[in-house]
Amino acid sequence: MTRIRIGQRWKREPATSPLDSIALELDGVDLLSGAVEESLAEVVPALVRSVAAIYGGRQRLAQVSLPEAHLELVLRRVGPEVELLVASLARPARLLRPPVRVEVEELVEAVREGAERFLTDVTRVAPKPLSASLAQALGEPLKALRRPARPPEEPRDRPSTKRVEPQEVPGFGFELRDVGVPAGRAGERGTAGMLAPLLAGGEVWLSLPGKPEAWRVPGPPFLAVLELSRQAVELARAVELGEERFELAPAGARPVLLLDIQAGKAKPGRTGTPFPLDAKVLAGALFHLGESLAAAFAEADRSQVGNPYLVELAERCREGLSHLRGAVQPPEAQGAAREKKARAARGTSKPLKVPGRLRRLRFDKLWEKRGLSDAEEAKLLLGRHGPVYCAPQLASAFSRKDGAQLWRRAAPLGVAASADGHAVAADMTRVYGFTGRGAGARWLHDHDGIPLGPLLLRKDGLLLTLSEDRTVVAFAEATGREVWRLAPPRTQRSWLSTQGHRALVGTDSGYLYGLDLTDGQVRYRMRAPMPFHCPPVAWGRRFLSMLGRGSHWVVLLADAHTGETVWTHEPDLVHPSVPLPVGTRVFLAGERERDGVLLCLDSKGKRVWERPLNLGPGPYALSPLPRAVVVTSPSGAAARVAANGTVDWRVGAAGEPLIRALPARTARGVTLVPGERVRAVDPRGGQVLAEVRVGVGLVALQADVRLNLYFLDDAGTLSAYRLASHFTVVE
Repeated sequence: MTRIRIGQRWKREPATSPLDSIALELDGVDLLSGAVEESLAEVVPALVRSVAAIYGGRQRLAQVSLPEAHLELVLRRVGPEVELLVASLARPARLLRPPVRVEVEELVEAVREGAERFLTDVTRVAPKPLSASLAQALGEPLKALRRPARPPEEPRDRPSTKRVEPQEVPGFGFELRDVGVPAGRAGERGTAGMLAPLLAGGEVWLSLPGKPEAWRVPGPPFLAVLELSRQAVELARAVELGEERFELAPAGARPVLLLDIQAGKAKPGRTGTPFPLDAKVLAGALFHLGESLAAAFAEADRSQVGNPYLVELAERCREGLSHLRGAVQPPEAQGAAREKKARAARGTSKPLKVPGRLRRLRFDKLWEKRGLSDAEEAKLLLGRHGPVYCAPQLASAFSRKDGAQLWRRAAPLGVAASADGHAVAADMTRVYGFTGRGAGARWLHDHDGIPLGPLLLRKDGLLLTLSEDRTVVAFAEATGREVWRLAPPRTQRSWLSTQGHRALVGTDSGYLYGLDLTDGQVRYRMRAPMPFHCPPVAWGRRFLSMLGRGSHWVVLLADAHTGETVWTHEPDLVHPSVPLPVGTRVFLAGERERDGVLLCLDSKGKRVWERPLNLGPGPYALSPLPRAVVVTSPSGAAARVAANGTVDWRVGAAGEPLIRALPARTARGVTLVPGERVRAVDPRGGQVLAEVRVGVGLVALQADVRLNLYFLDDAGTLSAYRLASHFTVVE
């Protein structure tokens, strides 16, 4: 007997998005075990639409997502029956149980009765907007389930089995059965899903020296390879960090392969015979397996080339292989490197080409945008096509040429945006993901109503943002599924940054969390005696941060992978800046007895030197130059200090002080010093080349690779200036 059981707890507190359990029971066995906090307003209509598409013969495959439980229910029409598969995409990726079959009529009756009961309950106790939307969403599918339907047309030719043998030992092989089965005619949008075509049957096996099949994993190869690719990333990290041992096996595989990374050996199980095996070679075989499987699916069905699950798998494997290859030495001996000029990386700027010594620049106003909201809390980023304005509830991108609006995202619960056009917007019921200039969302999901943004970081296929400057939320870039969330206890403010495969979260409660980007697991938690006051700053495999309470401040250096403290330094400064690493030195600016001071520390935390700044009252901001640092103050005064402590030049104040100190920007060999009058300065000699009057409300400054200048003030005015001419002295 088949039954759909829907939880009743949501009736106690009816909401616009009821969250409760849903079960699909076959003879008393719940196939959806773990789905206890799903959005019923999304899952129930999706289930009814999918079953209606299967029943009506429009599709042979259908998929229902249960994002909170990380489960996917896949339905396959097999003659008069429906085969049900429940896959878990959490760690480890696997089928929860073997596929089961149920009569089509029995499944249709169970789904229809469950949906009608749910709709009746919603109409009776839920708010009117919810009942109206659900009645509209369930109306047509329920009518389709009540009508008699003819059986679907069976395919004439059954797809052949594809078998890929290992190319070398150790290596992985796989076999795909029934791959390329078409989903059917175009039915209701989204019911076929993107995972359903990938759950073709088959197996994956490992070949070792002397053992052609050391272990074999039956079931959908995609799930086994997905889990193996995740373990390959962990193995590559273990090799990078110099760990001693590693265990490899997807869910259900026996025996576990135990690797001694340092000795270059491995053994099957605890009592197996050791044999030589390099961990990098094994990781490369795992990544090649993922690429081969993605290519096999694409060859069998060209429509799967853009499948986000396959794209994510292939990108993970390609990135892993690139990390394993290491550095490539240029062919200096043959002269090829001398003859060919290296192509400049995108986003970098070359110095201005001038026939002599640069003496004067002139900037003309290009365009101006007024009335931007929440400018004092906004950030100004630099995208490929122009500036990107990021405020708490609004993000907009403008063209560098004429200021035309390229895209705009607005939402009442916040917008998080990055310079490359990715954005996540949240309202009371849903969260939306955008990419580039398109007006429509790339994905949308049910939302629990927490604010998001404006910070957005992209890393390893994830979109990371903060909620209320406290809770860290990670979304999958391709699908929008919430991968993980961290809400540090007893915390009012958090600072987020990424480094390698870690997400680093510092809090004002004195804790710093090192999280695994893949699954959000807390790998370490560092307890500090004082609150953190800035985002962790990456420095090689380590990070710098600032701790402080009152007038007592401490610079901290720790290992980003283990959380072990390397050293701490008490600078005896007031209003210190964020520490800035340049080469093997760390610079820190602050006030001591109302005088500005710049400190230089070495890699062991020892004070190398300190210099008076004579730039007026702080606080100060730092920006890097090759083997030097530029210090700026709110008044617009600035100084360049070399790594050996020599003050190369100093420029005075440029009018009334700004709201806060802004860091200098360097583009095309010109340094822009922010102030009431923004000055373009020669970074080598300190000569003032140009001035642009902006005003004391300046809150953000950017300069692109063409030396176009963008200014944002506290009144919400975004101004753009272009380089009109330059004058030089030819000697």
